[in-house]
This record gives sequence, structure tokens and C-alpha cells, in this order.
Amino acid sequence: MTERRLAPDGSASAVATDAVVAPAPPPSASAGPSGGPERPSGGRLRAAIGWSYVLTGGRIGSSILVTFLLARLLGPSEFGLVAMATVFITVAQTLIQQGLVSAIVQRDRLTPEHLDGAFVVLVLAGLGIGLLTAAASPLWAWVNRAPELTVVCVALSPLVLLQGLSIVPEAVLRRELRFRAVAIRTLLASLLSGAVGVVLALFGAGIWALVAQQLVNAAVGLVVLWAVCPWRPSRRPRLSGSRDLLVFSAHSANAGLGLMLSSKADVIFTGLFFGPVATGIYRLAARLPDMLVDVTVRSLQQVALPSLSRLQHDRAALARHLNQLQHLGALAGLPVLGVLAATAHPLVTLLGPQWAGTETPLRLLCLFGAVNVYGVLLGPALQAMGQPGRLAAILWTRGVLGVATLAAVGALFTGRSDVAEATAVALAGIGMQVVVTGLSVWVTVRRTAAASITAFLAPTVPAVLAALVAALVPWPLDRLPLDPGPVPDLLLLGGSAGLVAGGLLWATDARLRRLVRARFPRRRVAATG
Repeated sequence: MTERRLAPDGSASAVATDAVVAPAPPPSASAGPSGGPERPSGGRLRAAIGWSYVLTGGRIGSSILVTFLLARLLGPSEFGLVAMATVFITVAQTLIQQGLVSAIVQRDRLTPEHLDGAFVVLVLAGLGIGLLTAAASPLWAWVNRAPELTVVCVALSPLVLLQGLSIVPEAVLRRELRFRAVAIRTLLASLLSGAVGVVLALFGAGIWALVAQQLVNAAVGLVVLWAVCPWRPSRRPRLSGSRDLLVFSAHSANAGLGLMLSSKADVIFTGLFFGPVATGIYRLAARLPDMLVDVTVRSLQQVALPSLSRLQHDRAALARHLNQLQHLGALAGLPVLGVLAATAHPLVTLLGPQWAGTETPLRLLCLFGAVNVYGVLLGPALQAMGQPGRLAAILWTRGVLGVATLAAVGALFTGRSDVAEATAVALAGIGMQVVVTGLSVWVTVRRTAAASITAFLAPTVPAVLAALVAALVPWPLDRLPLDPGPVPDLLLLGGSAGLVAGGLLWATDARLRRLVRARFPRRRVAATG
């Protein structure tokens, strides 16, 4: 949960609309001719949002295709084992990732010494923690009662060092809102690694197709990142520049650890109590809604911290802008989650009989994703307002609550079917997410920004209704005497749900209508001028 600012009010021509566009040009990370911060234009900010969507949409599109192909070629056990190994690696990555990244992006002024110091710290940490991760792999395998996990964790341990090498250049690009470069890097890495994974799976590599996919993704991403980033460390970098970043980064790293615990507790406890098959079913069911939230809401999140941070001294403007971002996030995210819930059965049927029953946790996790739509942008808002401590408290609350809840679920449901176990974890996650998201909204909107929760939530009601109606589309269609097969059924349900959701949104969301009507006339004038 990180990132910054866009615009609270009008368009570049000062016509008041509900679009997210830039107000007065905000300060950037780089220095202008006078030594002060250079101010990017509103067009640069809109380009950053556009490339953020290209970045996430391209990555998610390729990831969905690769995930479906690999799911058909492999099975829940392979997916579950890699998920259990990945969560172990993620713990190590979180130790080095969160703190200095947010400090680099959020800081008003940044010197070459700051970047040099951060780079040295991160590379050394990546090397040391990566070695410790490999050494501790047998212990993680023993805890999960899965000896085959050891070699998978050791094979994935280089991801920690690759992460350390990539953090500073990527943070520089994001701080400068240069999302075109980030998009190129991410799309190339996703496409090449997906191709490698599918080819290896076709040749019978099994679980190693998934391992190779992750390693290739990180390696290609690192190479492209350094190719597109203009920043380079000094020949003799020193640690002294990192001292100024440590106060903020300590709180942010604390928040990052809380986020890791809260977001990965489901996979951790599913693996510990239920084994790789239930973990694989749950992970696939969770991955699809996660991808949709990524492409629709986290695309906004990627520019939220640099955008909101430039409004950190004007809480009223920050609150208005956060409301706009949340409206757009709900508008983009909630209806597509409703469509995914509507198409869950034919989607799972296409994956093959080894995934039978996964549609139940998939539908439930669409609801989990819908609640999460309201929490994605709150972390960047707290970071932007200089409150990483409050963010850390929320995330640790979610993590502790999740550990207690999932431990109880594990104790109660052990020995049930794999689908029942995955479904129980999904239900527990929904309850926990509702509680924590409600707390997050209160802390961020009411307590920190001193704004109205009603004003924050009310504009999203049309999107909620559209998602609900879309999810219910299969109910009347299932009563018709039709059995068209999974592909026609997928097209019928998806198309019907999408049309119903879109029509309802247009009829009930006045902001959406104003946005569309304000945009198209300007484009027609520009085309004929």
C-alpha cells in the first residue's frame, strides 16, 4: 500500500468535472533551473495515470492468460507448493522493500547521496537476507510438513537479491511519474516469463515451470529497469545519505511487515493446516479477483502516493482528491468483480476437472475483492499525510486478527474436503476484511483527513449496485433449459452481466455521465480543429 497525487477538481481548461486531472502543477522529485523543485504539468500527470493503467492492464492481461494455461497444464498441488514457497520469499523481500521505497517517493527533496545510500543498504540487505532465506528453507518445509518445499524455496531465494537491486531505480521512476518506463519493464518481463513458464509446462517440467516463470520475470524486469532508468549510483557510494530516510522508513517498514502478515496470512495458514492442494485451490480462486483489483484500482494506487503527497499540507484538497480517486476505483473495480462472480462456473469448468468446486471460493473472494476496493487507496493517503505509524497500526491489527481467525478456521476445518477448507478460509477473510476496512476508512477519512465518511462512500453506491446486479445475472439464466457448454456459457453470462452493469451505471451515476460528456466534445473539437 503506497503512492501519491492527482487533482481534486477540474480539467486543464478549468472546467469543473469529476475527472482525475491535475490542479496547479505539483512539485516533482527533480530540481529545476533555480535549484528548487521542477513542477510537472497536468498533462504529465494524466500521462502517468494512463501509463499506470497500461502497465497494470498489460501485466494482468498476460498474467490471466498464463495463469489459465498453467492451471490447465498443472494442478492445485503444484500451484499450492509454489504459493507456500512464494509467501516465504515474500517475507524476506518485505524486510528490504517497504521502508526506503516509500521514503524515496514521499520525501520533498532528494539528493544523489540519499539514493546512493539507499542503494548500498538495499543491495547488502538483499544479499544477506537472500542467503539467510536459502539457509532457512528446510525449516519452512518442516513447519509445513512438505519436504519438497525445501528445494523450491532455495531455487526462489535469488528473488530477494534481485528485489534489492531493483528497488531504487524503480522508486526513482515512480517518483518522477515516469510510468511509461515502468510499463515497458513490467510488460516485457511478464510476457517473456509467461512464455517460458508455459513452454516448460508443455514439456512436462511440472512445478519447475512455475519456479522458472518467477525467476525469469524478476531477471528480465531487472535488466529492462536498469536500461530505462537514467539514474546510476556513484562510483563510490556511501551510506551516510541513507540516514535522513531512516526515520520515515522505519515506520514504513513496520507498515510493510504488517501488510505482509495481513495479506499473506491466508496462504500461510492454508498451507500450515490444509496442505498444498487446498492452498492451490484457494490461491487460484484468490488470484483472479486480485488481478482485477490490480488492473482497476491499484493502477490508481501507483500514482496515488506521489499525487496525494503534494497535497499533504492542504487536508481539504487532499480529502476531495481522495474521494475522486475512490469513486474512480469503485467505478472501475466493483462491476468487473460482479461480472467475474457471474462467470465463475464456466471459468472453472474450462480449467479442467482437477479444479472442480473452485467456483465457490472464487465467488466469495470476489466479495473480498469488492471490500478491498475501499482499502487500496487508504494506505497511500496515510503515507501522504505523514502518518505511516497509523498505517502500520492498522496493518498489524489486520495481521493479528487474521492470524487468530485463520488459526481458528484451521483447527475447526482440518480434515474436510479441499474445496471446503478453501471456502472456509475465504469466508474468514471476508469477515476480517470488512472489519479492518471499516476501521481504515474511519482512521484515514474521519480522524486523519477530518473529512466526511458519507462523502467518501456515497459516490460509489451506483458501482455497488452494478456489481450486485451483475453477480446475480446467472440466477435467472440458470433456470432456462439450456446447456451451451462452458465457452458459450462464459460469453453469454459475461456479456449479459457486463451489459446490465454498464447500463445501470450509466443510469445511476451522474458523475460518470458528466465525465463522459465533458470528454467527448473536447475530443471532437480537437479532431476537427
